[in-house]
Amino acid sequence: MKALRKIYMWPLWFLSLFGRSKSFRDNPILGSVTLNRMGLHVLRVICAHAASQFKWAILSGLLSKEQRSAFHRDGFIILENFAPADTLARLNADLNSLPDDARQMVQGDTFTQRILLDEVALTHTPALRDVVTSKRFLDPIYYCGAKWHRPIVYLQRIVNGGQDTKQNDPQKTMHSDSFHPSIKAWLFLEDVPLEKGPFTYVRGSNQLTRKRLAWEYRQSILGPDKMNTYAARGSLRAFPDDLAAMGLPAPESLAVKAGTLVIANTNGFHGRGQAEGYQTRLEIWAYGRYNPFNPFPGIASGLLHRLENSIVQAFYRHKDKVAARTGKRPSWYRIPKEDMLGKTVTPSLKQDQGHTRQKMSP
Repeated sequence: MKALRKIYMWPLWFLSLFGRSKSFRDNPILGSVTLNRMGLHVLRVICAHAASQFKWAILSGLLSKEQRSAFHRDGFIILENFAPADTLARLNADLNSLPDDARQMVQGDTFTQRILLDEVALTHTPALRDVVTSKRFLDPIYYCGAKWHRPIVYLQRIVNGGQDTKQNDPQKTMHSDSFHPSIKAWLFLEDVPLEKGPFTYVRGSNQLTRKRLAWEYRQSILGPDKMNTYAARGSLRAFPDDLAAMGLPAPESLAVKAGTLVIANTNGFHGRGQAEGYQTRLEIWAYGRYNPFNPFPGIASGLLHRLENSIVQAFYRHKDKVAARTGKRPSWYRIPKEDMLGKTVTPSLKQDQGHTRQKMSP
C-alpha cells in the first residue's frame, strides 16, 4: 500500500530495472515476489553477465591469457610483488603527506578507516599518484571490472577487534555485492598473514552456473520482508548450507605478502577474514560498480573521474551537516589521520592477539 501511494516514484522504479539498482526493499518492482517468480531477478542476472562477457571480450588485450583464465575460473587474480620493496618504501613514506581527512565506519567489532585518494590527496603524494594512475595498475582493473574507467581509490585500514561488542561484522559473512559482476582491488602495503584476517573468497563462486541461478531464484522469491537487512538491499548472504547447495568449496583466506595486488569479482561470494583479537591491515583499496546492462566498456575520462571524486566528497560533507543538525554521528565520521596510520591508538581498542584458519568449513 505504501508503494501504491507513491505513484510519482513508479517511473523511476521502472527505469531502475535497466541500471545497477539492486535493492529488493527500496524498489517494489525489484522486490515483487510475483515478478520474481516469473523470473525478473534471474533475467537481470543473466543479462548483466552476458553484457559483461561482451565487454571482457573487447578489453581482452589489457590482461594476459593466463590471468584472464584465472580470473574467470576463480573469481580473482593475485599479482604478487606488484609493488617491490623500494616502491613500498616510497608509498609508505607518502602516507604522512596525505590530507587530514580520514573517516571511519564501525560494523560490529571492526573499524574501517579510509582516506579518499582524489586529485587533492595525490598532488602531495607522488609515489601514490604514480602507482594508482599507472597503466600497470589500471589495465587489470579495467579488464576485471569490464569497464574502461578509473575506479574510486582509497587508502584503507581495517581494524579487527576494535571494540568489545557482541554484534557481528556483517562483512565477515560470505556475500555477493550485487547481482552483476563488479570489482574491488587491494594493494596491500604490509604482510597479511592468516591471523590478520585476510580477504576471503569462495573460489569459483563468480561463475553463473545452473545451481547459482537456482539459488538466486530462491532468494528473490522470499520477498524483502523475509530477507535479512543486507540481502533485502541486494547484497545476498551465502551461509554454509547455501554454498553446499551451489556445489561451492569452503571460503579461502588469501594470505599475501606486502606489495601484492588482488583483484576480485565481487559478484562472487567473499568477505573479510575471521581474525581473532586486535589485528589491522593497511592497503590501497579500489572499487568499481557500473551500469551492468551497458554493453560498451566506455572511454577512460579524467574529467568524469574527478567529478565522481567530487560527488563522494560532497556526500561526506552533506552527511556531516545532517549529523550536526540532528546530533547523530554520521556512518562515516572523521577521525585523526594519526589514528588511521597507527601513530596513536584509540582508547577503545582492545589489543590482544589471535589466529584464524586458512579455510572455514561450509
